[in-house]
This record gives sequence, structure tokens and C-alpha cells, in this order.
Amino acid sequence: MGTKVVVCWSVLYILVDSIITTVLYTHGSQPSIFLDDALHFNILRSVLDLWGTVLLRASLLLGASIGVSRNKEEGPLRVAKLTTFILFLCMVVITYALAKMLMLTEMEPLSHQPWFLSLIGWTCASIHSSSRSGGGGGSEDTEKLMETAGEEDEKEEEGQKKGKGTKSGSGATLGRLLSYCKKDGGLLSVAVFFLLISALCEAFIPFYYGKAIDGIVVHQSMGYFAKPVITLAALALVSSLAIGIRGGVFTLIMARLNLRLRSHLFRTLMRQEIAFFDENHTGDIISRLSADTTQVSDLISQNINIFLRSGIKGVGFIIFMLGMSWKLTMVAVMGFPFIALVSKVYGKYYKKLSKEVQTTLAEANKIAEETMSAMRTVRSFANETGESDSYCSKLSAMFQINKKQALAYACYMWSSCISELALEVAILYYGGHLVIAGQISSGTLISFFIYMLELGECLGEIASVYTGLMQGVGAAEKVFEYLDRKPKHPADGTEAPDTCTGLVEFKDITFAYPTRPETDILQGVSFALQPGEVTALVGPSGSGKSSCVSLLENFYLPQQGQVLLDGKPVNTFQHTYLHSKVALVSQEPVLFARTVKENITYGLTGVPMEAVVQAAIKANAHDFISALPKGYDTSVGEKGTQLSGGQKQRVAIARALIRNPTVLLLDEATSALDAESEHMVQQALNNIMQDHTVLVIAHRLSTVEKADNIIVIDGGRVVEQGTHSHLMATSRLYSKMVQRQVLGMETGAGVLNSSGNSWKGGGGRTRRRQSSSSSSTSSGAECTPRY
Repeated sequence: MGTKVVVCWSVLYILVDSIITTVLYTHGSQPSIFLDDALHFNILRSVLDLWGTVLLRASLLLGASIGVSRNKEEGPLRVAKLTTFILFLCMVVITYALAKMLMLTEMEPLSHQPWFLSLIGWTCASIHSSSRSGGGGGSEDTEKLMETAGEEDEKEEEGQKKGKGTKSGSGATLGRLLSYCKKDGGLLSVAVFFLLISALCEAFIPFYYGKAIDGIVVHQSMGYFAKPVITLAALALVSSLAIGIRGGVFTLIMARLNLRLRSHLFRTLMRQEIAFFDENHTGDIISRLSADTTQVSDLISQNINIFLRSGIKGVGFIIFMLGMSWKLTMVAVMGFPFIALVSKVYGKYYKKLSKEVQTTLAEANKIAEETMSAMRTVRSFANETGESDSYCSKLSAMFQINKKQALAYACYMWSSCISELALEVAILYYGGHLVIAGQISSGTLISFFIYMLELGECLGEIASVYTGLMQGVGAAEKVFEYLDRKPKHPADGTEAPDTCTGLVEFKDITFAYPTRPETDILQGVSFALQPGEVTALVGPSGSGKSSCVSLLENFYLPQQGQVLLDGKPVNTFQHTYLHSKVALVSQEPVLFARTVKENITYGLTGVPMEAVVQAAIKANAHDFISALPKGYDTSVGEKGTQLSGGQKQRVAIARALIRNPTVLLLDEATSALDAESEHMVQQALNNIMQDHTVLVIAHRLSTVEKADNIIVIDGGRVVEQGTHSHLMATSRLYSKMVQRQVLGMETGAGVLNSSGNSWKGGGGRTRRRQSSSSSSTSSGAECTPRY
């Protein structure tokens, strides 16, 4: 049924078009006029060729309709691919109709006939309408054909959605970008005001050039010559002042746009769930936050400036050109559609290449960011060349796309220059004819020619604006992809009770990471952390111990079950409240490139110095901090590189304690430290365990032995729990782990006696420690296994 509607509509339109064109062509004459014009055809006197364009319009509509009706799947796509050709064909017809009008204006009686002007107008309007219906309208009309011709076809519907998204994407993205400038309405008004002044002054300058030339050639009078020259000087002075103010204001608007866009994106990223950062590489995110936002703000702001300036100047130039000679203006108008077509084709292709460049650049930035952040690892494995090759390969891929951009730009410039030169030659030729005929003066021709050159420059700038905007849209679409993303696990809890006892319950938890949804890390896990007690989680590597910490921190949501704090799900608590009551000290603490004090008070405001010192004392960190060059005001360097591992860990403990948490999570807090640092950190941990609900993961045996409850996890399930003595008697897994660690300790002692070096096992990690035989003996108490 849809196909028949398309065909019937096309046939009806062709009939109406044919009737109107024929009535205007015959204008009351006998049908024999067709035969007479055909036998005595003269391009300067006959309009039979204009009537013949109705056959071209009929072919376009019938061809598109039949193509869609005979092949519902591929027909609409083929019509869409012919869009550029159809547009070009229609522009040729419109240009010919306008040229025909200019030729026939030499015949005064014919040029003033209403039927003739109506035929010209209807021909141009009808060919434009046919181009829209036949495919020249772009993806929108193609979608209509697809919708009516084959709604039942699933493949066709997918193509329709894809085409619709492509069309609406650029327009919607551009509109959204412009909406970011609304807050700068006042500044934008000032910029536009001075832009109008400069454009108005520049629009009058060619006019007075012509007046000055007429004063020399026609009037041959110094008085006629001096007056326009003085006016030109005044216009140039005012215009230059207005241009300076306009440029400065637009630069300020660009900076404010960059600030808003980047801050909005950063705040949006801060609201995303942890799984988002697991799924997206840091290099990609940084590229969107830095390179893409800068490119968007620069291109959009600069192109708005250029578009307004060129658009206003262009309108002023056209008004002056029409006032000087409407015939020459019609010659100029003939070239506009071709320039617009070239810009459209180039802009579409350049937008595609721009998105490819941004994607490749993000991949290169990802490699660079990953390499720079792990430079010690790269250096230790002597892989500098490998990383350089990987980075250069991405740059080479980007360069290949850049070469395509260069070729496209060369073709675009060639096409634009050809169009401009053709217009200039046509105007000079026809203008010379009008001067010889006495219809305009030589000064008017020179002024018109200057206007034409200025108008060509404006059109070139407007064309570059379009391609520049498409480049900015390509980068903006990636930015808005992040801005529009709604967190799948938003931190929108509202609970903030006055008291928190610290009762933690895991009830039938089943959990898989979003990046690996098919692999269950925890399966039916249930246990409880009693207030004020120390609970230890032990088990083989990969059994799910750290995942329990992540769930308690509300980093993820379990697929099944609930994690409760004081009987309420952790995701129902306010974000800041939860993390003030639950504090984490991880295996590899992250410090920021700020002072020691700022790292300890990270996330807090208005903390007195006394509280900072007290937290550092509890964390056994005050002594080494006081010995630093600037004490608590000493910068720790990027990721805390100016501090040792044990010092960083103690600063991290102080950062957790300053919040006065109820629940303290210790995720292998000493596993990556040397013996001396481990001893200092362990002392700090022993000091703070008494006053908190503590969950310890794979810590020292001395701590595990003292734990009120030990939970053994294997394969994502709780297999045993109880005290150390109970598990040694009842749990084969736990006792085997203890025996394995003790055996490893004894083996290390034997190696120590034979070589003077000892190897200490730790939770699957092995570390070498230099010592003498006597110190090894005296520090034997430190050789205790980990879990």
C-alpha cells in the first residue's frame, strides 16, 4: 500500500506540473505553438526549452518512485546515493532558466510579459521541489520513501533509523552547542552590535570606490573625487575600531564556552559509576576532556564570529549589488548553488574524516597516558622502543587520514576557485556589455566587481564555516556522548542517620563485574561484621575478597542480594555520609600531587590542623612528616612519588582516620611493603583496630589470629568461618594455607642461613630483604605468614 501511495503522488505531481507549465508556455495561444517553436527554434526568442524541463522533472520523480517500488530494500538507499547528482542536475536547470531570462531581457516586449516571468519562476520552484522529492532533499525524504514503501521490512526500518540519526545528529548537536552560548547573551549582543557597525562600514566602502572613480573619469573634478575619498577614510577608521572590539569580545566568549563545556563534562564524569571507568580507558576520557572540548569551543566560537560577520556583510553587498544592476546580480546568483553544493559534499566527507581523526588521536593518547603513568615498568622491562612503536603506529594511522583530509581540501579549493573565477569572468563580460549599452557607468561596474569579489570572499568564509562546524560537530558528538550518559549506578541515596553502630551484613550476594557479566565472582555469599569486632577475610587469590570491599564501598551493585549497613542497603545512604562512616586503606594507596595536609584532608573542608596532626599520630606518620622540608606543607609529588611505600601507606591511614569512620576496611594494606615499613604500618593498624568495626583482607598471621572472626572464601563462596583455633581444627583449606606459609617461612630461614639473604612470603607475593645473620635471628618474630 505504501508503494502505491508514493507512485500515485508522483504521477499526480507530474500532471499538475505539466498542466501549469503548458498553460504558462502557451499563454492562451493555440497548441500549434509547439510545432512552430520546434521548427523555428531560436534560443534568444523561443521558450520551448523551458517547457522541456518538465520532462526532466518527470523523469526524476518517476525514476525515484519506480526504483523504490521495484526494490523496497535497496531502492531508497540507491536514491540517497544519487542525491548529489540530482542536486547538481537541478542546479544546472535553474542556472539555465536564469540565463534564459537574461538573454530574453534583451527583447524588451517579451521580458515584461507576466506569463514569461511566471514561467521562469515556476520552472525554478518546480525543479527545486522535484529535487527534494526525488532524493535531493537528503536523508529526510529518503526516510519518508523508506517508511511508506516498506514499513514491514526489518532491514529497511534499521536503515531508516540510521539515516534519521545521521540527519538529526548534526543539526541537534550544532543547536545544542549554540545553546551553551545563551549565558553569554550580553557579551554576544555587544559583539554583534560592533559586528553590525563594521559590516555596515565595509558594505559602503566599494560604493564610494566607484564614486571616486566616477569623479575622475566621468566628472573629472577634484571636488567630486575628494568627497568620497574622505568618506572612505572615515569608514575605514570606524570599521577597524569596531573589528577590534568585536574580535576581543568573541575571544572572551570562546574562553567562557570552553570553561563551561569542560567543567560540565568533568562534573558529569565525576557522577559516573566505577564500572564506567572500568569500561573506558583513561586515555579516551582525557582526550574528550582536553582535546575535544578545546576543539569544540574554538571551532564553534570562531565560526560563529565568521558566519555572522560574513553573513551580514554578504546581505549588505547583495543589497548594493541589486541597487546597481539587478541583471549583474542575477549572473552572480547563478554561481551560488554550485558553491553551496561543493561545500555540502566537502563538509559531509570532512566530518567523517574528523571523527576518524579524533578516534585515532584518542587511541594514541591512551597509549601515551598508559606509558607515562607506568614509566618505571616500561623502563624495567626495556620496552621503550615497543611503546614508541605502538604510539607512532597510531600517529601513522592518523596521518593517513590527514592525507585524505589534505586531498579533500585540495579538491575543495580547486572547485571553489574555479567557481569564483567563472563568476568573475561572466560578470566582467556581461558588465562590459551593459557599460557599452549605456545601462551602467564604468564606476558602477568597478564598484559592482569589488562587491562581487568581497561577496565571493564572504561565501568562501561561509563555506569554511560549514566545514569547520562539521569538524567541531564531529568532536562534539563524542563529548555529548559522555555528557548524555546517565550513571547506571547513581550515588543518589538519602539516608544519613545520626548514629552508625557499624553492623555490616552480606546477604546472599551474587556479583559479577560489569566488564565480565558472564563470570560470577561471588556466589551466594553471606556473612556479618559485628560492631567493634575485627573480621578477617582469607582465601586464595581471585576468590572474591576485594570484591566484597568494593561492594561495601558501594562501587558496584550486586546482581542478587544486599549489602547492609545497620540494616539498610548501602546504596540508600548519602554518598558523603557512607564514605565518612566506611573508610578504605587499600594495598596501593593513591596520593595526589598536593601537600601532605591536602592529601590527609582529601574530600574534606575546614579541617583544623590539630585534627590533621592527631590523625597522623594515630597513623604513626607524624614523625616522618615533621622531618620533611616543609612538614605538612610538603608536596608528595605525582601519585606520591616523593614518599616511600610505607610513608604513603601511613598517610593513607591518616586520611581514613581523620573521617572518624565506624567501619574500617584494610585491603592487604601491608602486602607491598618492605619489612621496616611493614612494621611501622602494622603498629599504626594495631593502634586503630580497637575502636572500629574492621574488615581485614589477607593480613599478617598475628592479626588474623587475633581476629574475632575469620571468614574463608574459595571460588566466590564462603566455605568456613570461625576463630583461628576453630578453623585450624575444622577447615582443611585454612589449615593447609597456614602450613604452606609456615613451610615457606622455614624454607626462607634455611636460605638465610646459607646465603645471608632471606625471602619472605606474603599473600602470594615474594620480596627480598637484605640482612645479616644476627639481625635475621633477632627479627624472627617478624617472619609471620599472610593471607
